[in-house]
Amino acid sequence: MKRAVVALGLLTFAGVPPAIGGDLSQERIAQILAMSPAEMATSGAWVSAAYDRLMGYLNGIEDAEMRSLVLDMLTAPRSAVFDAEAPPEALRTAPATGGPGHHHDPGGLASHLVENIEIALGWVQAMENVPAVRDVDRDLVIAELALHDWAKVWYAWDEKTGKVRKPDWYPASWGGKDGIARWGWMGEHGAVLYAELLKRDAPRDLLFGTAAAHFDPWWDAEVTNAEGKAEGLDAALAEAAEYAGVPAPKIDRTRLRQEWFFATYSDGSWSFSHYVAGKSAHRWIREVAADNGIDPESPEAARLAWFVLTRISDFRLYRIYQDSDFSEEAVKAVIHDILVDSSAYEID
Repeated sequence: MKRAVVALGLLTFAGVPPAIGGDLSQERIAQILAMSPAEMATSGAWVSAAYDRLMGYLNGIEDAEMRSLVLDMLTAPRSAVFDAEAPPEALRTAPATGGPGHHHDPGGLASHLVENIEIALGWVQAMENVPAVRDVDRDLVIAELALHDWAKVWYAWDEKTGKVRKPDWYPASWGGKDGIARWGWMGEHGAVLYAELLKRDAPRDLLFGTAAAHFDPWWDAEVTNAEGKAEGLDAALAEAAEYAGVPAPKIDRTRLRQEWFFATYSDGSWSFSHYVAGKSAHRWIREVAADNGIDPESPEAARLAWFVLTRISDFRLYRIYQDSDFSEEAVKAVIHDILVDSSAYEID
């Protein structure tokens, strides 16, 4: 397919595309709201390009067994542990978060996975410039990050509410209330992934690598909360092992692979992506919706956000905001123009 691309030469010195102008008509709003999440994902040039890049990395894994496992889990997602299947197109349409934040749009999961892979490979390249570090296992780095949020293929869009539905069988979140563990939760999508990898008898290096995206293999291996309850990486794997009905593995902190830390460096460095770029983008889009008579907390405003963010990334919107001397009016003008005419941001 031919893809329409916004030429860099069209950007002003402030990094803002030239204004299209014109009012956002009710007819145009209705046209956008009539689109399904799948239609938004497959027509948006941004998320489509991210999906294509992701598949390129997955198909480029040299280890045949690892490549087969990763592709099978992502393109034909099913959980033997929880007896569940996700639609084969889920990777194209699922978000990376359960609520407004980083990559919270149709296709956001694929965008999140490929960005983490590319960030991690950047770390790999930098580290390999250090004489003492050589021959990083790129297959493992790609595979662990491709799978670290695998269970989010079951995050489904509820068009009536504008929110994400998680399946009833999903493990509940718990832990981290006193802030000791790096993450403020356990269970949830991590438990689904780790249980499935254990059930499939996946390589331990891959299992620990996926967990390292959520738990630092050194600092978060064994932690307890104020009540003395175990949290962290070992506790997460123990919980998953119960679901899978297999013995629980424990990480050995004297035998840690450097590749696992690349997952921590990328997905673990999520504060800018989630709290800064992601939440700001959703707020700006909802404010533009309010300017056009739409309740910013309504399902309609949420769906306008899905639409915009399949066409331009939250990172890009924040960059426009930053480059315009932190002008909210500048970035909201770009959002307005995309809603009026998004053709330059879409697949032909």
